[in-house]
Amino acid sequence: MSDLQFLYEQTALLNMASIKDTAQQLMPTLYEIKDSLEKKYTTDYASLYLPFDKELLKKVQTLVAEKKKLDPVLVVVIGIGGSNLGTMAVQKALLGKMYPQILYADTVDTDYISDLLNITERYLQQQKTVIVNVLSKSGTTTETVANFELFLALLQQYHPTNYKDYIVVTTDKDSKLWHLAEKERFSCLEIPGLVGGRFSVLSAVGLFPLGLLNITIEQLLAGAQDMQKKCLDQNLYKNPALASACIKYLHYTKGISIADMFLFSVDAEALGKWYRQLMGESLGKTVTDTTTKVGITPTVTIGSTDLHSVGQLYLGGPKDRFTTFVSFEKNKHTLAVPDNKEFGSIVANIQNRPLSSIMHAIIEGTQRAYSKTDLPFCSVILPQKNEYYLGQFLQMYMLEIIYLGKLLDVNPFDQPHVELYKKETREILAHE
Repeated sequence: MSDLQFLYEQTALLNMASIKDTAQQLMPTLYEIKDSLEKKYTTDYASLYLPFDKELLKKVQTLVAEKKKLDPVLVVVIGIGGSNLGTMAVQKALLGKMYPQILYADTVDTDYISDLLNITERYLQQQKTVIVNVLSKSGTTTETVANFELFLALLQQYHPTNYKDYIVVTTDKDSKLWHLAEKERFSCLEIPGLVGGRFSVLSAVGLFPLGLLNITIEQLLAGAQDMQKKCLDQNLYKNPALASACIKYLHYTKGISIADMFLFSVDAEALGKWYRQLMGESLGKTVTDTTTKVGITPTVTIGSTDLHSVGQLYLGGPKDRFTTFVSFEKNKHTLAVPDNKEFGSIVANIQNRPLSSIMHAIIEGTQRAYSKTDLPFCSVILPQKNEYYLGQFLQMYMLEIIYLGKLLDVNPFDQPHVELYKKETREILAHE
């Protein structure tokens, strides 16, 4: 099976010698990561053991099979940030943005949550099965707990005696939510303690809801396994995560502090948003033992749609961003423009052409325009939209962020300032 391609040598606008020198700085980290894999979930690199955890996979498979016996037609995922962005990214890339069998309660926007509750209630009124999966690493996330109470009340209304059968809790062991799940006898899946939320897509956080949607989670993990081996290779040319981290770091030292993920697939937008959290929450920090603040600002662009909104800015504005173009060689569907000669005089050379051919021309045209205006970029090409290649993509970028954290001299695994808004929110709620 072919691999995801990472192309940069002609377009990153950097001297290869500088990339190699930067990569050498990361060799101790690479060796440290390799050593940590034998320690499973006991180091900061705990998330890298997830693709190899057969016991975890078996537990998830067992619970998925158990809940599938209830014949669910809808899954409601209640979580926020790392608790649902990875699931959303894989689901939408594989099943499409319009896939109706899953809802995400990831905000306390009253109107939005009301809509989700109404949709869920319509299914329940028809005596159809809804599975509610509540996810919170800490077990105390305000938005998640509030929404869970609302959906729990709805399940209790329609399943007063057996509502517990339709609930799955995913959280840290010994969290308050974990203890509630034990008390109420909800099905419960554990998030390993040192696996941070934004690194948790390959844990039960992502595997359970994805498995319930008939996504082949075994292939997702297989892709991650194979990519992890590549991304721990000392050879820069064989290690896309290492190369990508070095390139972004070197451009950051030159004043380029925006990293744009430019995805030429509407269904892949959530992959960009998953990466946005991964980069933003991992790297926006204060340098160790200093007061210096660092961070790369992640943005998400969708082609070709956004070329007609921000293309002028990107090509004609400040040269303040490094771009990663993401595309797929093959689509799930084939669609061609009709051979209507009357339209040939309006737009030439598109009659009887597949839409994919037009999209590839737009991708190449965009990249040529970037090159002619001296804008640095790299390209990630996935052979097709399937579980294996998405597993490769996810694992590559989780390792890239770990390497970038080391280069920036920050801890990529904590998020101390996220707690500031949570603390202030709790104080406001306590005194209103």
